[in-house]
Amino acid sequence: MPSKSELRSILRQALSQSADVVTAHVPDADSYIANARASLLAAECEPFEVSAVVMPPAFPDHPEGDTVDGYCLARRAGYWLVYSPGERRFYCFWGSEATNLGAHGVYGSPLACWLA
Repeated sequence: MPSKSELRSILRQALSQSADVVTAHVPDADSYIANARASLLAAECEPFEVSAVVMPPAFPDHPEGDTVDGYCLARRAGYWLVYSPGERRFYCFWGSEATNLGAHGVYGSPLACWLA
């Protein structure tokens, strides 16, 4: 298990990545990304382990019904930003409780996941 400080460092480094964030629908992409970054950091939490059942549309390498797990790094209003150290991938999980989460095919940079 990575330490909490290692997980936080991974998140901080990845926050500079925004190439996969869709911005065509906003007039000011830089402000949109800066606001998303601030929102994500405001929702940052102590890392803890979670898992989710893969739901449609699933992932290229995880079929529907599979389980994906990792460490929750931020959460708010049913959104859970999760990092999987084994896959070196960020996911967005959805659900109201840590014991009942779904992974609906969203992965990429932390900002792209947070804005999904």
